[in-house]
Amino acid sequence: MGGFSILILLGILSAIFYFFIAIFLVVLIYLLITYFFESIAITKMCNNLKCKYSFMAWFPFYNKYLIGKIANSKVEGALLGILNFFIVIMFIYFLLIENFSHWLLLVFFILIFVSFILNILISHKIFKKAIDKYSDLFTVLSVLSLGLLRPIFLFFIRNNKNLFIEVKK
Repeated sequence: MGGFSILILLGILSAIFYFFIAIFLVVLIYLLITYFFESIAITKMCNNLKCKYSFMAWFPFYNKYLIGKIANSKVEGALLGILNFFIVIMFIYFLLIENFSHWLLLVFFILIFVSFILNILISHKIFKKAIDKYSDLFTVLSVLSLGLLRPIFLFFIRNNKNLFIEVKK
């Protein structure tokens, strides 16, 4: 009878393991899709604004600078790119190192929160520039979806004529 309960426990544990793997894969696929939409949107916006090197929107951290440039917030965009770089480095560190400080984990979550706020603020400036009437709605929906809808909204407004106003050099 004891062997049977161990088999049931192992079955439950393996199901939980596969559940977490499935969640990780779904999140990874979603991140790749939103990255694709955001990169297309930034590339198109940079082309319309006659920015040099618009193909650089496909580079992971530099695209945050470009989105800041589109919103006339180069400093915030550069800061966002640097924050995202540190977030990725810390995530890799957490995956590789088992014994890490709880303070470091707190710093990690603070960086994620600050990055989220900067993403929303920069996106709101772009929404305001492109579609003033619905910019607040797009921003609220972006916040309520925890940023999941933000790249989709940027993709939808990428061809808006109001975005073609020349960016400050």
